Amino acid sequence: MSTRLIVSTDLDGTLLDHHTYSFDAALPALALCAQQDVPVLLNTSKTLAEVITLQQAIGLSTPLITENGSALTVMGEANIAIEADSNGPKVVTKNGMTSYVFGVTRERILSFINAVRRDTDWQFVGFNDWSVAEIAEHTGLSLEAAEQAAQKQYSEPIVWQGSDEELVQFEAQVQAAGFSLLKGGRFYHIQGQTDKAKPLLWLKTVPQLLWPDSDGNSTPKLICLGDNHNDVAMLNVADFPVCVRSPVADFPPLSSDHPVLYTQGLGPIGWNEAMHQLLTT
Repeated sequence: MSTRLIVSTDLDGTLLDHHTYSFDAALPALALCAQQDVPVLLNTSKTLAEVITLQQAIGLSTPLITENGSALTVMGEANIAIEADSNGPKVVTKNGMTSYVFGVTRERILSFINAVRRDTDWQFVGFNDWSVAEIAEHTGLSLEAAEQAAQKQYSEPIVWQGSDEELVQFEAQVQAAGFSLLKGGRFYHIQGQTDKAKPLLWLKTVPQLLWPDSDGNSTPKLICLGDNHNDVAMLNVADFPVCVRSPVADFPPLSSDHPVLYTQGLGPIGWNEAMHQLLTT
C-alpha cells in the first residue's frame, strides 16, 4: 500500500490474549509494521499508566488513546498548534506529556454515580468501590497492574448487578447527564460523549502529530482492529476494519462502508494473521 496508514488497535482480546494478556503471537506483524513505517496506536479502555508500561514492553512510541477515546496522549510538548474549537479536544500538558482530551473528568462521573445511588436502589459496583486487591481479583491483573488500572482519569468501569430493565433506565440517566455507557469485554464504562473513533477522526486531520514532515494535504487511511462492543465505533470508521475472533464473545455487529476482515485466529494470533494479510497484499 502506498497510502500512509495508521493502525489503531484494541488491547484486551485483540492485541493481547484474553486470558494471559500476552502479545507474543503478534510480534511478527508488529515487526512488519515497523519495517513499513506504519504507526501502531494502542486504543483502549485502559488507563494512561497501564498503557505506558505496555507500550514500552511492546517497543512502541506512538500516541496513546486511552479510556475508550477519552484522551489521546503524546510524549513531550505538543508539536502542533491547535486552534480553539468548542468541538475539539482540550489540551492538557502534564508530567512531560501532552494529552488531547475528548472526555470528561472522573470526578464528574463519580458525582453522577453518587447521585444515582442516592435516588435509586439500582445495584452496581465499580473500580472506585474496590481496593487494588479487589480490582486485581475482578480483572485477573497483578497487584502492580491493578494499581495502574485504578488510575482512571476520565471514566469509571462498573459491573451491573441489577436487571436488564433497570440497566435500560440507568443508561437513559447516563445519557441525560451528558455521559455515555459503553460495554467492554468485562465491564460497562461510564464516560464522556466520546468513543474510540473520535480521537482517530481528529488525528486524521492533524497527521503532523505522526509525521512532522506532512503537509496535511493527504489523509491517512485507518486499519482498526477490535473484538468487542466498545470497538464498534472505531471499526465503523476504519478504511480497513478487522474483527478479531474472541474466545468469549461473538463478533460485534458493524455498519461499515468497507469490507470487514474477520480473523480465524483468536486475539494476537488473529491480529498477526490480519496484519500480514493487509500489509503484504
